[in-house]
Amino acid sequence: TYNFGTDGFPAAATSANLCLATGVRGGVDWMRKLAFRYRRVKEIYNTYKNNVGGKHALMYSAGLLGPAKREAWLQLRAEIEALTDSWLTLALKALTLIHSRTNCVNILVTTTQLIPALAKVLLYGLGVVFPIENIYSATKIGELFYHVVLYLKQ
Repeated sequence: TYNFGTDGFPAAATSANLCLATGVRGGVDWMRKLAFRYRRVKEIYNTYKNNVGGKHALMYSAGLLGPAKREAWLQLRAEIEALTDSWLTLALKALTLIHSRTNCVNILVTTTQLIPALAKVLLYGLGVVFPIENIYSATKIGELFYHVVLYLKQ
C-alpha cells in the first residue's frame, strides 16, 4: 500500500502547496513520486466515488467511514438539505442530467487545493457526476485553463 506519510511530500496541513517534495522540484525522481501519488489518489477516488456518503451497502462494508462517522455524516447531510431547501439534491439532479447527455461534461473548478476538493466531492456524493479528470484546482491558473481548453477541443 502507498504510504503518504513517507513519500517526501508534506501533509496539506503543514504546507500550502501539496506538490513540494524532497529533491529537485520538477526532477525525474520528484515527478515519478508525484505521478505515483496522484495515481493512488485517483484509485481511492474511483473506488469510493459511488458510495462514500450515501446509503449504499458497499460503502458501509468498505469502511472508509466507520458506522458511527457514517451515521453522523448522513445526519448532518440531512440537516443541510433541510436548511437549504434540498439544494444538494437539486444540484445533483441537474449535474446528473448534464452528465447523461452526449457531448456534455461536468467540470469542477475550485480555489480549494485538489485533495480537499476531492474529499468534498466524495462526501457530498458528487463523484458520480465528476470524473476525477474533470476536477481542477485554480491554485495553478495557467495549467488549469490549458487543460480545460485542451479537453474541450477533443
